[in-house]
Amino acid sequence: MPTRWLTTETLVKLVKRLRERWPGAEVEKIVQKRNKQILYIRIEGRMVKLIVYRDGRVRAFGEPEGVALALRNIAERVLGVGEHRASEG
Repeated sequence: MPTRWLTTETLVKLVKRLRERWPGAEVEKIVQKRNKQILYIRIEGRMVKLIVYRDGRVRAFGEPEGVALALRNIAERVLGVGEHRASEG
């Protein structure tokens, strides 16, 4: 299975898409671990945590849940893993 990390190129794409939807979105911190990347993103004054696993899984946590869900969907599209999940269902 290919590794699905956020590279510099995909990170720029992600931030561009975030700012299209939420103009004030800011990536506060990025933590690189052995098997995952954790991004702390401030959207509309609230913190959302985005976790990208090496195998392409994406999870998002934060309030409100709708913002976290939208963020996860955007990240999946940028990484190109959203199509795979949609075809499973």
